[in-house]
Amino acid sequence: MSSGYGITNLLTGLAASAFTWSSGYTTDRDKLNDGKQDEVAAGSSSAQASGQTLTVNLGSAQAVAAIALLSHNLATGACTVAVTYADDAGFTTGTGTAKAASTINTSAPHDKDTVLQFPSVTKQYWRLTFMHTGTKTLRLGEVLFFGSLTTLSRQSAYGDGESSVFPQNRVRTDTGAERATVLAAEIRTKRLDYKDLRGTSERDELMGMWRAALGGARNLLFVDLISSSATAAAAEEMQCMWAKLAPSMGWTQDDYALFTITGVTLTGLGREAGS
Repeated sequence: MSSGYGITNLLTGLAASAFTWSSGYTTDRDKLNDGKQDEVAAGSSSAQASGQTLTVNLGSAQAVAAIALLSHNLATGACTVAVTYADDAGFTTGTGTAKAASTINTSAPHDKDTVLQFPSVTKQYWRLTFMHTGTKTLRLGEVLFFGSLTTLSRQSAYGDGESSVFPQNRVRTDTGAERATVLAAEIRTKRLDYKDLRGTSERDELMGMWRAALGGARNLLFVDLISSSATAAAAEEMQCMWAKLAPSMGWTQDDYALFTITGVTLTGLGREAGS
């Protein structure tokens, strides 16, 4: 069991026209790849029946091995998501299923962000199909496509920790009443301890992650469990965090060829306002 991460989002720079909802709701598709998971795109202007789809045109055939859905509202209604692909916009040639329908994790704090991992497939057109009970107005804060995820060869050690916060923007009115804007989900901070790393290669893996993220200047998708399979994902295989690393990170040599990495801290990005 290994964790890992992804940084380069294949959707960065795509126009809003690259995203097509089956419901035809098009007014905020640009929010799906703006890098801000607190700006939420709607899949429809009103509640829709099960089976709504989101189709993404990458512009050319590209290898995809993981798709992340962030700040979504998919944890209710027994929602599942399946990933399919094709060579053409009509999904008539070169079609296949990259990821079988997977039931969204409903346990906090993993119920707002989901990653779907599968063996790499090179295609231009990709489709997410959302199935659920009753009707639903889909909401997605961000969609990320990754050509690959980098696997860390060592898991963190005992001593990890996590904290969460619901930031509140409080104001006082002229009558003395207090009002607050509450976020729809908590913002997480995860601290990872890496001890007794064997040799410089395991040390350099983690320092490489920090350098790839430019010390927190670039967002990073941290995946709790790397699992490349086309079958339906288990809950723990979908756990992820869209976050920034701490600006500084370092290591100490505790013994011959044994190292400890300090400062591996991930802080989640902002959330949409909600209740």
